[in-house]
Amino acid sequence: MIYLDNASTSWPKPDSVVNAVSDYIRNIGASPARGNCTAALDALGVVLDCREVVASFFGSTNPLNVIFSHNVTWAINTVLHGMLRSGDKVVSSTMEHNAVTRPLTALSEKGVEVVYSPCDEHGHLDLDAFEKNITGAKLAVLNHGSNVTGTVQDVEAISKICRSSGTVFLLDVAQSAGIVPVSFYQGPDIIAFTGHKGLLGVPGTGGMVFADGFQADRIHSLAQGGTGSLSEEARQPDFLPDRFEAGTMNGPGLAGLHAGIEYLNSIGLTEIYARKMKIAGMLARGIEEISGARVYRPSSDKLWTAVVSFTLPDSCTAAISDYLSREHNICCRYGFHCAASAHRTIGTFPEGTVRLSPGLFTTVSDIETTLEAVRMYRV
Repeated sequence: MIYLDNASTSWPKPDSVVNAVSDYIRNIGASPARGNCTAALDALGVVLDCREVVASFFGSTNPLNVIFSHNVTWAINTVLHGMLRSGDKVVSSTMEHNAVTRPLTALSEKGVEVVYSPCDEHGHLDLDAFEKNITGAKLAVLNHGSNVTGTVQDVEAISKICRSSGTVFLLDVAQSAGIVPVSFYQGPDIIAFTGHKGLLGVPGTGGMVFADGFQADRIHSLAQGGTGSLSEEARQPDFLPDRFEAGTMNGPGLAGLHAGIEYLNSIGLTEIYARKMKIAGMLARGIEEISGARVYRPSSDKLWTAVVSFTLPDSCTAAISDYLSREHNICCRYGFHCAASAHRTIGTFPEGTVRLSPGLFTTVSDIETTLEAVRMYRV
């Protein structure tokens, strides 16, 4: 199989990630902070070590500001539903994933004013329009990298606008983390991340990180339960991270996430980005050379997450994807990619696109085979 669906989840995982997950299950087993045995303490150590590496990766000086959740969607929902009330205003963009648009739709039905600020045909946010729309907004929520076009937003410019208006800025880095550098040095108040994409961890991991000094008590927790702390009290602890971490932690998953980030650190994001641009650029240019084909991506002088979405003339995206899978064992994705708003923005609604997303371990041979397969489809 040629796996070109890394924007959904990265695969294969580094051996160190697989070994870390296996080692936890085989040799630790216990729940973090649930018990006084050596195994429970070792499990807690895994969680603490992962907090530290995540904090460092995103430029935070306080590991206790790292909140783990089931995935990035849960983290985003925690902020949106935990912070916004009827009469509040929130601003987003027209390039968002359903992880943002669906909770915002639910909140709009409860009296929250939702404004979607426009983006151009490549998916870049119109900063002038955003600055006008942000007036009076309690929160802004935007993705860093699009899962449809790979377009990367200007976080520093957006942060500056939000800061000037007193608006909290929640940044969704599901598609960019581990590919394009992103940190609190660029100005966001909250970073929501997932572990199983560019960070090379396993599904079921993710969370959010608060900037130093951010008042997390502005957000109400959506869930309450066991934390291993203050067990004698009926109320959820109000300190971090326990305020937002109800229930048993995913110890094996966090062991894998730690290993995935350490693997990235051992290579360096500069080298990782260069590798991905080489492979993805080769793929995009090859498809663009096919008569009538169109690749939806930012210009070559802009940051990009290596997502190659394309269409072919007079061709159904589902049929192309089925052909690639059935005839050539190429794993990709077609349709809306859970981001119909983005497709309306770039002009690919209602057909959608075929999305090929190379990963860190995609080879030149994989790309050559894929390009030949796409060319054959047009014969």
